[in-house]
Amino acid sequence: MNLTEKLTTHDSSQIAIIDPTRSITFGELNSRIQSGANLLRQKGLQPGDPVLVLHPITIELYEILLSCFHAGLTVILVDPAKGSGFIKKCLTWLPPKAFIGSPKAQLLRLKYRALKNAFNTGPKLPFTHHWNPKPSTNSPVNLSPDAPALITFTSGTTGTPKGIVRSHGFLLAQDQTLAPSLNLQPGQIDLVTLPVFLLSNLAHGVTSVIADTDLTKPGFPNVPKILSQVQQHKITRATASPAFFEKMPDEFFAPLTQLYTGGAPVFPDLLSRFPEKSHAVYGSSEAEPISHFHGSDLTPEIKKIILNGGGLPAGKPVSEISLQILNDEILVTGDHVLKGYLDGCGDSETKIEIDGEIWHRTGDAGRLDQNGNLWLLGRHAHKHQDHFPLQIEGPVHLLHPNERCAFFKGTLFLENDLKIELPWAPIDQIKVIDEIPMDSRHNAKVDTATLSQ
Repeated sequence: MNLTEKLTTHDSSQIAIIDPTRSITFGELNSRIQSGANLLRQKGLQPGDPVLVLHPITIELYEILLSCFHAGLTVILVDPAKGSGFIKKCLTWLPPKAFIGSPKAQLLRLKYRALKNAFNTGPKLPFTHHWNPKPSTNSPVNLSPDAPALITFTSGTTGTPKGIVRSHGFLLAQDQTLAPSLNLQPGQIDLVTLPVFLLSNLAHGVTSVIADTDLTKPGFPNVPKILSQVQQHKITRATASPAFFEKMPDEFFAPLTQLYTGGAPVFPDLLSRFPEKSHAVYGSSEAEPISHFHGSDLTPEIKKIILNGGGLPAGKPVSEISLQILNDEILVTGDHVLKGYLDGCGDSETKIEIDGEIWHRTGDAGRLDQNGNLWLLGRHAHKHQDHFPLQIEGPVHLLHPNERCAFFKGTLFLENDLKIELPWAPIDQIKVIDEIPMDSRHNAKVDTATLSQ
């Protein structure tokens, strides 16, 4: 098997990806992938070899990723925003056999001399191969489902890297589960701000438009450029962080029929803006998706439960996953749930064996109601007395839409002086600060480490 086989099933004349500078059809993309795979083989790379890829999110990035998959190579992705120290730990742990990067990314070789066999996607540079594959035709390498396709690194709360290894079989299982949750249909035109979802779009014949904005800062979108893209390309749907949608004006949403968001808590005030269009997908890097909630299900009864500290609704778990609550924590297992990290580093923190089955500990607190619906309560480690953060933050969002808040260690942090009446909540004090710090990846999760300083 090989992930790239699904690309050949689509209409070759259909546009596959549009980035801010150009577009490419499925036929052209498939041709470029075969040519890229041939170039990688010519330079001595063998199936299974790890290859570091560091490139801006453009059409060329996906040409490179899929060329590597086609050739049976294992792609390593490292987030440069995590800093040089973190990158060095990752590359020392798993030294790549080759490096493919933009001209700016080539500067990394000055810090890490071990980066050999470098491919440069810009103008020719000394001591690098120019990424300009010559046309060639070849078949994808036939691989075992367990063959690794993609390795990313997460730091968690400790700062120590954990390697997430996604095999070809795992990614296919994840796609088969994710596609129904995202309702992916051939011919749709999707505005993409979460790069990993573009791979699922390609697998299902969806045209992807890469948002013309700084994708590393989803909470600060370039509204004029994105509005122009929606009009020019007749975009029908969008997949983005909650922080992205919060900043977009109503005219952005008008022509769209479907909105998908996740990667952070999705509060009721956001879902209420366009309930018939909005969908909240709950999951994580290790298990995506876990459950799916439609905005139209945000009934007055559900809002009342939120207001009384019931948490945030996440819908029923997807059928492909098994879920249980153990000591308030959400545990999951299934074919698209990561069973272990690279070399087992991090398994003791997040994996648990129950009746011979490996379960993933999400770190999130939750509960299942009598109808089997999942409710999110907040990070398990941030419990205060008998309550978790989302049990307090959810009601605040209902009472004061579009107001950011954070509940941490008994303190409710606000950005404005608001009237908060939640007599049941264990709020020791209310503190108004200039700005609540958020995570760098989605700009939508509270950065508690900074908040507590």
